[in-house]
Formats: sequence, C-alpha cells, structure tokens
Amino acid sequence: MSLSWLTVCAQGQTTDCIPTIQLAYLAGIVVAVILLAVVAVRSRDFSTATLALIPVAIAINLAVGSLIVTLRLPIYLDSIGTVLVGALAGPWAGALTGILANLIWSLLPVPGGAGPVAAFFAPVAGVIGLMAGFWAARGVFNLRTDDARVGGFLALAAGIVGAAISFLVIQATVGIPQLGADATADDQNRFVLTGIVIIVIAIAVAWVSRRTVFSFHADDPRIRTYLTGATALFAFALVFALARLLFGPTGWFSTINGSDTTFLGGLNLSSLALTDPLGLIVEAGVALLVAAGAVAWARRGDNARFFPVWIGGLTTGLVAAAISAPIAAGVFGGVTGGGTDALIALFRTLGLGVFQSAFAQGLTSDPLDKTISYTVVFLILGALPLTVRSMFSRGEATIAD
Repeated sequence: MSLSWLTVCAQGQTTDCIPTIQLAYLAGIVVAVILLAVVAVRSRDFSTATLALIPVAIAINLAVGSLIVTLRLPIYLDSIGTVLVGALAGPWAGALTGILANLIWSLLPVPGGAGPVAAFFAPVAGVIGLMAGFWAARGVFNLRTDDARVGGFLALAAGIVGAAISFLVIQATVGIPQLGADATADDQNRFVLTGIVIIVIAIAVAWVSRRTVFSFHADDPRIRTYLTGATALFAFALVFALARLLFGPTGWFSTINGSDTTFLGGLNLSSLALTDPLGLIVEAGVALLVAAGAVAWARRGDNARFFPVWIGGLTTGLVAAAISAPIAAGVFGGVTGGGTDALIALFRTLGLGVFQSAFAQGLTSDPLDKTISYTVVFLILGALPLTVRSMFSRGEATIAD
C-alpha cells in the first residue's frame, strides 16, 4: 500500500501530503462509516447474507472502477456493487458499502487508488447507496407494466425534461452567472436563485403531469403505451449520449491518438472519432435505430420495466453530480486523473469556470454512468434465483409480483 499521501503537509510542502483540513475531512468520513455501521446493525438490514455480500460488492466496485480508470473512459461504473447492496439490503447497507469501497480503493496500489481522489468522493458513493435503497423500496426493480405507480416515474421524467428546457432557456436569455474566483456576491446570489427557479419548474411540471396526463388506475391500458414510448425516447437519449462521449469529435476515441506510448501501447484510434456534422448524423441515426428496436422490444412481455430502472439511475446521477462538483472543483481544481478530466478541459475551453466545468462534466457523465449501473444491477437481480434474493432484508423489493 502507498500511504505517503496521508502524510500531513509541512510548511510549504504541496506534494505527497495532505493538508490538515483535508485530513480532518477524511477523519469525518471514517466517523461517518462507524455511525453508518451502528445504524445498519440496529436496523433489519444487516444479516449474514449482507455481511457476505458487502465484500463481494466492494470487489466489484474496485475491479470495474480500476478498469475504467485504466482505459480513461469518461464514465466511472464504480458503483455497481453499491447499487446492488442498496437494492438487496437497504439504504444504510448500501451507503456503508459505497463509503468503504472508496476508502479501501484510496489505499490500494491499483488504478485510481493509492491517493486521495477516491477517499474524497466517499460521501458521494454513500449517497449513491442511500438512493439505491430508496429507489428499490419504491419499486424501480420490480414494477410491472400495469402498476399505477408507473405514473410517478413518468411524471418525474417530465419534470427532469422541464428542468432541462428551462435551463436552456435561461442560458440563452439572461445567462447562467459564473462562479469563478472573481465571482461577486451578486453572481453567487443569481446562481442560487437560478437553481431554485429551475428546481421549482421541475417540481411544478412533475406535479401537474402526475395529476393529469399520468394519473393512472390499476391495470390502466395507457400505462403500457406510455411506457413503450418513454422507453424508446430514453433509449434514444442513452445511446446518443454514449455514442457522443465515445465517437464525438472530442470524445474518448479522439484522445487515443498515440501520443501517449504508455497508454494502450501507443495505439492510435483517433480515426474513429467522427467530425461534425457527419458525427451527429451517424450518432443520431444509430440512436434512432435503437429507439425503433426498443419500441418493438418494449411491447413484448414486461420489457418496458426498464424505464423505472433508468429513471432511478438518472436521478441518482443528477444528485451525484450536484454533490461531486464542489469536491472536484474545490479540492482538485477539476482534475482528478480520470477519463472525465478531458470533459472538464473541454468545458474550460468553452469559457466555463472550474466549478461550472466540474458540474457540467458531472451532468454529462454521472446520469449516464448511474443509468448503466442500475441497468446492470437490474440484470444481475433478474439472474439471481428468487431464493437468493429472498435471503436479504429488502430482497422482496426486487421481486415482481
């Protein structure tokens, strides 16, 4: 293990050490782990099965997360195990798994580890575990296509779309104020006010649509129809966003240009990055084909059940982005050593400040990342025998009626 980064910085020292205030922050995280363990033990979440699952989930997080760091991909996929524990054993066990995974990762000499980055983002991992337990309890992993609760997820999706549209309108008209080092108190107040306005619009759209368009009764035939359409739209957005991150003119493949001989042996794959407008046309075309296939696929059986899973992942990603942005900007200046640094650098070239760039990167990577993670967990749960899922305290929340 490499623990040199845990050395308290001496006067004037800036490398291979940690400032006292940051060490206190990490100590607070350790205290939080202890408190979470106490709460989880006192709840019904901890059992022999849960205690056996947590180390496996941590290993999944570290293995997949380290692989992603090695490949410098602009996503994370380091919370699959956390979401799995949250779904099967509840929010407290999920939060404990996420925080422990990040703390252990920061101590191991593996890609992404042996340094403070993973440890500082441990609270984010804890919130991801909490939200996984929250959404599992509300049925994202077991809703059927005739369940009236589907209306709530459709309304939530409408609220998110409303927030995105209002953000674009505000940006195109009055503008979003910067929060750089030279930001004034007025800039900060305007930024907070803008955020509140966007949130209020999202809540209003979700509330109104839930009581009108998406007001369903049990076995309502509209549920499957709406779910099919929503699944197709979400599949289009998911595939287009993923294709853009990988094949866009500033996507992942554009960074593999052979200039770094230590990465993939100096392999040059930059020719796979598509320039616009050809790139946009190809990426949108592929996404449309997938969406068309999703319509036919969602009409069969209960395949449209993926939509609530995706909404759970999307909202978890949005919350994770909001929490991680101040950490990335304030502690690391937006540079964490992962593949997402390329996105932050891109947003910086567009004139955004450090905080805005970190937040924009989070809004680009986190929702996509958590949606994929929730989908993987949904598939894992579907592959587990019912007897295995029933061994966990919240396992019934993953079994469709």
